[in-house]
Amino acid sequence: MKTRLIDLTHRLHPDIPTWSGSCGFCMEIKRDYDKTFRVQQMKMHAGIGTHMDAPSHRFDGGLSIADIPLERLFAPIALFNVSQSAKADFMLSCEEIKAYETLHGRIEPNSLAIVYTGWSRFWKSPADYRKPAPAVSEEAARMLLERDIAGLAIDTLSPDRPDSDFPVHRILLGAGKYIIENIAGCAELPPKGSIAIALPIAAEDASEAPIRIIAQVPL
Repeated sequence: MKTRLIDLTHRLHPDIPTWSGSCGFCMEIKRDYDKTFRVQQMKMHAGIGTHMDAPSHRFDGGLSIADIPLERLFAPIALFNVSQSAKADFMLSCEEIKAYETLHGRIEPNSLAIVYTGWSRFWKSPADYRKPAPAVSEEAARMLLERDIAGLAIDTLSPDRPDSDFPVHRILLGAGKYIIENIAGCAELPPKGSIAIALPIAAEDASEAPIRIIAQVPL
């Protein structure tokens, strides 16, 4: 079967959107070509750009980034394209999940559920991106957990609203799943049939880390 690859990752630079307004990203040249090789040093917060939250991000003793099994990082994609209806107050509900499964069949175990809200259109306008954004309901998170997903991804800063007690993080990370935030490029994905390859930095004891995530999409 012929396939193509789609990059689902935002590039890192100092001005990308974050909760606080600063991502801490800095790349300095420590040695340059006049010394034979260019050597750079990167400084950044762990949870910036397109990144993954491990269970240990919320729970002491949970899996760290480096401990997430590789088979969970290669996952069938179940794409919920709600970009036409997802305004700032939108919450993915169980009804959307049921409607998806009516059309495309039950979500496969070990899938990466991606919620494509279209919010990534504000990525280059951090002030707008940080405004209240579409999210995922607690009930929907529980239903996805019943489907035994590998993880959940969304094209916003978080699947939870910042004024909540972060129920989606609590439910999914508490069950050993992972969460990917600030995913990109989802407009090109079909609802079903693609494979995600989501590889974070294998940093020992890291609770979150930037990732490079790509999708293998059938032609």
